[in-house]
Amino acid sequence: MKIEVLGFAGCPNTPPFTERVEAAAEAVGGFQVVYIDQESLAEDDLRRGYATPTALVGGNDIFGMPKPISPSMGCRMYPGGLPTADEIAARLRASKP
Repeated sequence: MKIEVLGFAGCPNTPPFTERVEAAAEAVGGFQVVYIDQESLAEDDLRRGYATPTALVGGNDIFGMPKPISPSMGCRMYPGGLPTADEIAARLRASKP
């Protein structure tokens, strides 16, 4: 399965979040991590509307953020700080068919 990590250079949480997603994917197995720079997406691509950083599996945010209705970018603040690799791994396990 593919995990799309959405981010952009202006968001300081993107690099550590990406590292945690990669560690979680390795721990769970069966996932391929693909980083997508939101700034490189077409202006009307709704993935630009997810706050950064976000991980999508099957087009859905693993932490339950609703699908955006407009492509406006911004930084994401997770309650309690960035999720740990273990928290991300638990969400990945739950997303497996």
